[in-house]
Amino acid sequence: MDLNNARVIVTGASGGIGRAIAVEFGRRGARLALASRNRAALEEVAAAIKRDGGSAIVIPTDVTVDGAVKEMADAAIRELGGIDILVNNAGIGLTAPIADASSADVDKLFGLNVIAAAAAIRAVIPIMRAQGSGMVINISSMAGRVVIPRIGYYSASKFALTAIGDALRMEESHRGIKVMNVFPGTTQSSFGENRLGTRGRQAHQVLPPVSAEKVAQRVAQAVERDQRSVYISWFPDRAGLAANWLAGWAVSGVLRWWARRAQT
Repeated sequence: MDLNNARVIVTGASGGIGRAIAVEFGRRGARLALASRNRAALEEVAAAIKRDGGSAIVIPTDVTVDGAVKEMADAAIRELGGIDILVNNAGIGLTAPIADASSADVDKLFGLNVIAAAAAIRAVIPIMRAQGSGMVINISSMAGRVVIPRIGYYSASKFALTAIGDALRMEESHRGIKVMNVFPGTTQSSFGENRLGTRGRQAHQVLPPVSAEKVAQRVAQAVERDQRSVYISWFPDRAGLAANWLAGWAVSGVLRWWARRAQT
């Protein structure tokens, strides 16, 4: 898919990976609809895109509110004339042992990472079907491919989002609708400070994080190359996934050690 003149919704566009994707897509000629709860931050992102010669509109949206994503999609269609790409980026983390997490945190996690993302897909698919083309990009996580202790609920939410994307691809590919699942590792952003449960750097985050801009560049390249699954780096992302497939027992042993160390 050519990003030039592509009509794109980015959720969670006010910061981190979402902001970086919006800016990178804007540089490549996409017409952006930026969504998040933070209007002021969205306005700043839109201004940055416009300074680079791009096009962006702001649609303040709390995607967890019933009906909000439908209103977001309708507004984007009115302003842009259609939707070529949905970037399902809005999400939150949760660090807590499975047995100790609060029910409120678990509900909030799945409400944003899974339920809201699925609602956004349902909101945009009708216009994509009518157009005979479109792409859904789900920002999952390496934790959506390899289970990590103490972020087990977060892992589960990202596994769920990946499964939704894989099923959607099988169901809609004959209508010209493509689906990409993106699996970032640890990324430089405020994600860790905003997560539910325990905040800050975690025991499993032993390697330097990549920049949100690197994630955005890889996603943009993957759109133009029509990739289905996107990993940001060979090491540790692809190497870690390969190690988990080839020697899962060893990876599990290391992760168990991390989990015990975090409890001491």
